[in-house]
Amino acid sequence: MSTDYSYLEKGPWRGDKWWVSHYDYADDVLEQLEFPDEISFHDVTLRDGEQTPGIVFRREDKIRIAEALDDVGVHRIEAGMPVVSEEEFQAVRDIAHLGLNAGVFAFARLRKEDIDAALKADVYGVITEGPTGYPKLIKQFQWEESQVVDDALEAVEYAKGHGLYTLFFAVDSTRADFGFLSGLLKKLEKETEVDGFVLADTFGSLSPEGAKYFIKSLRREVTKPLEIHGHNDFGMATAVSIAALSAGAKVVHVSVNGIGERAGNASFEEVALALKLLYGMDLPFKFEKFYQLSKLVQELSRVPLAPNKPVVGERVFTREAGISIAGWVKYNLGSEAYLPELVGNKHGVVLGKKSGRHTIEWKLEQMNIKATEDQVARILDLVKKRSEEKKGSLTEEEFRHIVGTVLEA
Repeated sequence: MSTDYSYLEKGPWRGDKWWVSHYDYADDVLEQLEFPDEISFHDVTLRDGEQTPGIVFRREDKIRIAEALDDVGVHRIEAGMPVVSEEEFQAVRDIAHLGLNAGVFAFARLRKEDIDAALKADVYGVITEGPTGYPKLIKQFQWEESQVVDDALEAVEYAKGHGLYTLFFAVDSTRADFGFLSGLLKKLEKETEVDGFVLADTFGSLSPEGAKYFIKSLRREVTKPLEIHGHNDFGMATAVSIAALSAGAKVVHVSVNGIGERAGNASFEEVALALKLLYGMDLPFKFEKFYQLSKLVQELSRVPLAPNKPVVGERVFTREAGISIAGWVKYNLGSEAYLPELVGNKHGVVLGKKSGRHTIEWKLEQMNIKATEDQVARILDLVKKRSEEKKGSLTEEEFRHIVGTVLEA
């Protein structure tokens, strides 16, 4: 029996730097997708990301991050909430005056003073937030539905009247009564010139299947563009965001490294790379700068990432097990779905208890050191013993010491 594998070599699942599953592109799968012709990314690192407990972005920090986001190719940047403080206002205004390609947005409550602050900051657009979820609206805020409707109409009309691109941000919309939510959005669409609606899964309580149902249901009620703003409370923000897009949402809200309140927001780098490789989306990003952008946000936010964080983790392309390294050395894409250089990351090899002969040979080759088979075996034995003693991997210095000891002997 001989299998013809040639069809696996050509297709959108296969590139010079990636090889994902061809099942992603099966006809039955593609028929379920309703992605818009163009998808825009709205980055919330500077506003929602800063709401991570303990993060404070200074004015100059926000400018550096905004410039990096623009350089990578993000479509829109939510620079902050101008009424928070004078420094916040100045930071938003400075970013609006940078001459970026990205549209610069401010965040506001349903209050004229918030919108006035956004106007003074010279931003392109404003996001006006109002509670819509039953637990938030009724149980927590104890608002009447009419209050949200009246305040939203007034705020949107005021912002549009002053020339701002205006979005209504439906807080906790995924726990809202559908009749109330759709009625509110239809009223805004009919009685104002609102530009679109942001559907906030504020507490990450939506499943991917629920997201598709939710977006499709609202698309039958309104014609303005829908945007998805996901949170990661169940570790589902990336999946939920993509599901919403596949059902027709046109804009996805993300943050670099997924920073944000509680478990964070949908991760920019995860959503973008998944759309490119798993769904074949043609996105205008400089993917090779993702790791660099991630490191900048880590530095300025002082929030370290888990080393195995997808895409940009420090050790997400690092190996220790000998059997894994043996295969990886022969053909990298046999051991990973995409190469680290695609996103500006790097390969690495850790020496420790699970190392094998191939690990030692590869490491010695990188160091331009020749050793006999017996010497390699002795080095490997000492590496394993040292790793067990210290209950961890070896440092470069420790490995060099072992190599020197063996070769001298």
